Amino acid sequence: MIVIGAGPAGLAASVYGGSEGLSTLLVERSAPGGQAGTSSRIENYLGFPVGLSGADLTCRAVAQASRFGVEILTPVDASAVRVQDSYRILTLSDGSEVSCHAMLIATGVSYCKLQAPGVDALTGAGVYYGAAITEAVACRNEDVYVVGGTNSAGQAAVYLAKYARNVTMLVRGQSLASSMSSYLIGQINATPNIHVLPNTSIVEVKGAQHLEEVTYEHTDTHTSTTVRAAAVCSSLSALCRTRSGWAISLRETVLASS
Repeated sequence: MIVIGAGPAGLAASVYGGSEGLSTLLVERSAPGGQAGTSSRIENYLGFPVGLSGADLTCRAVAQASRFGVEILTPVDASAVRVQDSYRILTLSDGSEVSCHAMLIATGVSYCKLQAPGVDALTGAGVYYGAAITEAVACRNEDVYVVGGTNSAGQAAVYLAKYARNVTMLVRGQSLASSMSSYLIGQINATPNIHVLPNTSIVEVKGAQHLEEVTYEHTDTHTSTTVRAAAVCSSLSALCRTRSGWAISLRETVLASS
């Protein structure tokens, strides 16, 4: 069995495959854990009533998969899938191929890149993607901005609020209710130095060697505001959709299996 994607779903699938005696290969293009692996605190994952960090969850899952003999191949990108006789053939980014009888695609989500002037030049120098656990201490007593309204954004905001003077969430929607778990919304509302600005989006960031200013637009009034900022953490997510060729191969796989 080949599992494509080493987020929580892919790691779980590889553990189940390995535990049932299947020769299992787990392919990941970046690092095990996926987006969840960068979360500062996860409190709604089954079996961990007091919560844990995404890194801790990932380490536990990788260790469990390894114990069942799962081979983890990373960082390698899966580029194509085809069906040949009774096999599913996976082509990797280096041109090599591996075959299997069963394939599971668990590509999940990845962070969207902010589309605004100045972002590319300041990525890693004040503009970060994910929960920014390693950057939290550097944000002590500073004003930081979190872009997004999903659970990962909420987890980042709550974590950063322990260090930063103020954490402002820039949310494209009208509220957090449609995209965030209730328990996180409750934590945000109970944290006095977290502020939520709905109907807003980043339009520009500025800084010489490090981020200094952020300009965001109020989408309902089309007015802009420029503020001083030490960091911007983006948690905007997008589904990693399967390529059209993959979709055809998957349909063939189902037909071949039936």
